[in-house]
Amino acid sequence: QPQVALLDIGLPEMDGYELGRRLRGVPGLEHLPLVALTGYGQARDRQRSQAAGFVAHLVKPVGLDAISELLRAVAEQLDPARR
Repeated sequence: QPQVALLDIGLPEMDGYELGRRLRGVPGLEHLPLVALTGYGQARDRQRSQAAGFVAHLVKPVGLDAISELLRAVAEQLDPARR
């Protein structure tokens, strides 16, 4: 089972919001942390991803350090013993 999903919001066939909704419809993934990885960085874009249940909103280009730190923070939220 995945522990987190990094989703591109601006996908051509199905956007990241729809993909996230579908992932959360899969048994066992109802509480999967979703992270928006996108070129959309306006305040309204961040608000929309938050309203859709994404735990974070990263604007491209994103450095490996930022992704690593975010994954570490998500892991700590999922398992406080990792702190």
